[in-house]
Amino acid sequence: MKSLLYVFATTVGITALLIGGWYTISPPKEVKISDLGLLDKIQPKKPVRTKEELIADALERSKEIKGLYMTADVASDKGAGATRLRNELIHLADTTEINGLVIDVKEVCGPDYNEANLKELLDTLHQKNIWAIARIVTFKDASQVEVHPDWYLQRSSPKSAPDPCLRKKHLLIKSPDGKKPESSLWRDNSGGYWMDPASRGAREYVVGLAKKMIDMGFDEIQFDYVRFPSDGDVQIAKYPSWDGKTPKYVVMKDFFQFVNKNLKAYKPDIILSADLFGYASIRAGDVGIGQRLDDVGDNFDYVSFMVYPSHYYSGLYLPGDPSRNLAAVNLNKTQVRVHPDIVVGRSELAARDFLDGRDGTSTTATTTLVSRSRVRLRPWLEDFFHEADQAAGRPYGTQKVRLQVDAVEKVEKHGWLLWSAANVYSEGALTRQ
Repeated sequence: MKSLLYVFATTVGITALLIGGWYTISPPKEVKISDLGLLDKIQPKKPVRTKEELIADALERSKEIKGLYMTADVASDKGAGATRLRNELIHLADTTEINGLVIDVKEVCGPDYNEANLKELLDTLHQKNIWAIARIVTFKDASQVEVHPDWYLQRSSPKSAPDPCLRKKHLLIKSPDGKKPESSLWRDNSGGYWMDPASRGAREYVVGLAKKMIDMGFDEIQFDYVRFPSDGDVQIAKYPSWDGKTPKYVVMKDFFQFVNKNLKAYKPDIILSADLFGYASIRAGDVGIGQRLDDVGDNFDYVSFMVYPSHYYSGLYLPGDPSRNLAAVNLNKTQVRVHPDIVVGRSELAARDFLDGRDGTSTTATTTLVSRSRVRLRPWLEDFFHEADQAAGRPYGTQKVRLQVDAVEKVEKHGWLLWSAANVYSEGALTRQ
């Protein structure tokens, strides 16, 4: 009498030759965790965050950014020189109080970035929890002159001017039919082209680029050159859209609102910031280019006044503030570079007081202040002109940077940004982590 002779394993069951015939034994039915109702217990679903929660989180994460400026070439170029500088800036963020980078994605010659390389950099920054800010030069732009000459300031007759974009000719968008603009376009003293701030097409072009940067993963969009031109024969410039009668500051305020409406609708928790002239921080009226402190409003989350002491060409003159035991400031254009801490600190304080509704020194402890804006201040500080300052016996390098930083932090603790076009910074001025 034979018992089990053969057992054949198959993918559908087990077939065995037993006494009396062949029998197939099916495997047990697969049991899934989800069938037992345990999946949610093992991997609970993440709660969906509300728009308000996302906005609050972005404001919290951005509230004290201490950043460095990085040029487009350093950000995107894979060459040895750019790679070295890029790594040095990331190293500073790893080892010092620096926790953010402001990266050029559009300069005066037009949008300038390598998408694949920039995305790689952004991935690295986010892994290291480094805040990434996309800097967009707004109305000074040479890239669209052939395809959209109607966006640009014009003049009645041509005028020779240097070409600041010789090295960046590849950024120029060529006209499909090869035609050049029929009219003469206005250019500033450095040869730069300017788009009309009132032009709808120019505005949509800028906002369209900002949306691309949001999609790429930037945490913040920063707008520079948000103004009318300031140098050259501006009095003869012809504007295709601006009527010449509407105050320039009204045009710029309308643009600020346009930016806020479009980008906050696109991504409610994107952080928006704007760069303004240093003098705009101490003057309530228009400084002549459409930048007026009154119009900042709540269109931006941060304003970065460029309070570079070397750029206060008319000096700094402010009244005393007895309530804070602060003396009047009377510094000429040479003295401002001797006292970078006074220039930066008092400029920021003047701006903060104005935005908070505190005008002059007339307020008291019982005065009810009416805030003009909730915008936070995060100024640009200078880390350049070292040789000239050193030669004149003025604060320079590490000393100059630290004086500016300490002055800012006495006024408002929402961070600061250091500017160096060379991408080289005074490491000794930075607190080590």
